[in-house]
Amino acid sequence: MARYLIITIICAWALAGCNEIEEAVKDAKKDGSAPPKDNYIVLLDLSDRILFNNQQQVPKDIQVVQSIYAAFKSKLNAKDPTRLYFTVKDKLKLMVAPQRTTSSEVYDMAGNLRLQLAAAQPEEKAKLLEETEKNFNAFLPQIYKKAVISNNSTSYAGADIWKYFNEDLQDDLEKDAQNTLFIITDGYMDFESLNGRASRNNRYTSCTQIINNLKKAPDWNSRFKEGDYGLLPVNKRFPNLKVIVLELNPKDDWTGEYNLLTTIWSKWFNEMGIKSYAFIKDDNINEINESIEKLLKVKLPSSANITSVSWTPVTESDPEITKAAKNKATMAAQTSDITPVTETVKTTAQKKENSNSYNSYSSYAYSEPAAPQKKKENVKEREYIRVSAVKGQIDTSSIHSRTNPKKPISKPKEQVTFGPAY
Repeated sequence: MARYLIITIICAWALAGCNEIEEAVKDAKKDGSAPPKDNYIVLLDLSDRILFNNQQQVPKDIQVVQSIYAAFKSKLNAKDPTRLYFTVKDKLKLMVAPQRTTSSEVYDMAGNLRLQLAAAQPEEKAKLLEETEKNFNAFLPQIYKKAVISNNSTSYAGADIWKYFNEDLQDDLEKDAQNTLFIITDGYMDFESLNGRASRNNRYTSCTQIINNLKKAPDWNSRFKEGDYGLLPVNKRFPNLKVIVLELNPKDDWTGEYNLLTTIWSKWFNEMGIKSYAFIKDDNINEINESIEKLLKVKLPSSANITSVSWTPVTESDPEITKAAKNKATMAAQTSDITPVTETVKTTAQKKENSNSYNSYSSYAYSEPAAPQKKKENVKEREYIRVSAVKGQIDTSSIHSRTNPKKPISKPKEQVTFGPAY
């Protein structure tokens, strides 16, 4: 008898729970109002920074993305405790910053890591959220495997974050949402070569160019303001955007490096109308998670409850790296004597440099010294190669980047810098 009584009580509890959920759905339909919409964009810098500390930057990146996804879920659950997300229309997507040496396969894989709740049927939203999380955990390591094309920094072009802001960001924003952009980067915006990079007065496209001009000057802050140093402006405004720059990794050979680095980014954001921004230094994942919790006002699960990342460093003997190295060597051999193409690029860069509009600037318009011309050369053959190369859009991944070896950072406990209105 007692056994049947227990079963009856359990069934009653279950029915009561179901009735509560049904009532919540009815209330949501009756109310018709939707909670504020969030749009999360995660932008990855896959330049040579991923080689840092024997590629241990990679699992750190993946853990940070997982924490951002956990924060996204926490926000959803706060908006709808029933976990049905009936009226929730939040979005989240992963993006890879434009980069010459990153394969199209990486961009294709990243394009599948996105979640748009408004496009899902009400009964499918909770399931879609869990499936997308599994996809993130499964595909992120594969994306990084494809992104590691060499263990040599000179094989990587820079991640063009400037170009993303100038050409792509506007399309990723939602007018009716609170947009939050997470940029995972070391903070330097370095490219293939600092020589020949477009600049105007004291405006550049790489933080390194500015730092090299002001580094170790006792009055660097005054010189920065008086000389109007900074990144080339993007002729667009993003007032409805919050930006969080994560994993800034200042070099430790100058104590003012971090302050100048964040000053450069802050000025750039302000000039684009972005008033809400924050910076988080590269640190252990628990410190980073605490910073994310403070900035987003959410509670994240402990690190033990987030899927752990197992990463085996990619070596030069891996097939993917061998294939990439062969392709690079082949393209280098094909383009070594194409002087006219180099001259064309150089002319284009000069025209853009003299332009009165910042918006006409392309961050890949740079010039390199022309290759030495061979004494004996078949003119027709050279012309054929030149025309074929232009039509085929030469892969310039063979152009080397000049980067400094990174040292382990030494940082104070306080590692979060806030913008003026975050």
